[in-house]
Amino acid sequence: MTAEIICVGTELLLGDIVNTNAQFLSRELAELGISVLHQHVIGDNPGRLRDLVKEAKSRSDLLVFSGGLGPTEDDLTKETVCAAFGLELEFHQDVMEEIKAYFKNVFRREMPDCNRRQAFLPKDCAVFHNPVGTAPGCLFTVEGVTVAMLPGVPHECRYLTDHALLPYLQARQEGVILSHTLHVFGLTEPKVQELLDDL
Repeated sequence: MTAEIICVGTELLLGDIVNTNAQFLSRELAELGISVLHQHVIGDNPGRLRDLVKEAKSRSDLLVFSGGLGPTEDDLTKETVCAAFGLELEFHQDVMEEIKAYFKNVFRREMPDCNRRQAFLPKDCAVFHNPVGTAPGCLFTVEGVTVAMLPGVPHECRYLTDHALLPYLQARQEGVILSHTLHVFGLTEPKVQELLDDL
């Protein structure tokens, strides 16, 4: 299985936030034997994201998105990805109740109306319920390409990766990528190359 990681958010391009999700997702996918061919960072721009999705789905088996699942008007990952795959969004009442409960129990206030957008997910997708935030993730497979969408908030991305995405992928993988890390000190890079040439 080959994968691409697509992190969505203008704040990443501006350097306001360090993109730790890409590093985390690449490491976790590699441990399952999934080769990450590309990492992308793209702003909150539907046109550019749509073009990237069309390109990525033509060459990879798995597309993992991080970010753009929030309640504001610039959070357009779901809408854009679904349009690129010809899917509709459908409302999930159970997800809506979870978001309302999160606001009540964690934020101690009523849910704003705009958060209702987060309860719309791709038709017939597997829902990744999110008990540590308001943005649920999801997964679907269309045209032989599996698409996972995860929140951009790092602790939410990690939680849903560990509890939903990785178990799903692990059940479908047959191999691993084995690697070793060598820590070298006191030698220059050319000297290390010389010592390792025969390997």
